[in-house]
Amino acid sequence: MRLGRGLIMQIGNKKTALKDNAALYNHVSDKMTDREKLKSLKGRKRWIQFRDYYLLKIVAVLAVLAFVVSLLFTIFKKRPESVFFAAISDYPNQEAVEKLKEEFDAYISLDPETQATTFDNSFYFKTNEFDAIQKFTVYMYVGEISVAVMPESVFTQRAQTGLFKPMSEVLSTELYLKYNDRFAMTGILDDAGNMIENSEKAYGIFLNDCGYFKDSDPSDPMVVAVCGSWQNNKICADFIEFLFK
Repeated sequence: MRLGRGLIMQIGNKKTALKDNAALYNHVSDKMTDREKLKSLKGRKRWIQFRDYYLLKIVAVLAVLAFVVSLLFTIFKKRPESVFFAAISDYPNQEAVEKLKEEFDAYISLDPETQATTFDNSFYFKTNEFDAIQKFTVYMYVGEISVAVMPESVFTQRAQTGLFKPMSEVLSTELYLKYNDRFAMTGILDDAGNMIENSEKAYGIFLNDCGYFKDSDPSDPMVVAVCGSWQNNKICADFIEFLFK
């Protein structure tokens, strides 16, 4: 009976010693830094500790760094300069427009690294699409659009508000005389809707026999006009000459 009690006491002492050792280990472990804990572990336990405490943090930091680098690269990357913008109205033949851009880029020896042209045929004025009209107005106001290519009926409405330059300001004397029989003539209206005296000039050129716009409505032929807010007349003259080459 005494032997049994002694054995129980020995076992109890061992359990207490194990608890004390575990408590001591935990106390020491609590004082260790995460890096010291990682160094103290071996094999699979070290990998688990690394995965649980470091891996996700490292991935998150790398993701943030990648985002910042990408953002800075986008902000400071030198973008090609826009040298020409053609706003094309009510002409849905995308294939013809893409061919026009490709061949004009080659014609002016465009350097795609530093220069860019835009041929945008998303403008639909005949159906009075609000977004197209608003977009065209804003782009015109900020001087983004070089030329407008549009049906005669659409051209006349906008030319009479003074949006386009007279061809005499754009073309050389030689080219002006060359295209004299193609001119689209109109005048400028005042606020009351009356034609201003002596305002009738050549504000556009008809593109009746221009192959790029062969699918246009013959009863409302396409006209090319140079936008008044655009500064580089030469590239517009080059574009007109290119259309009839």
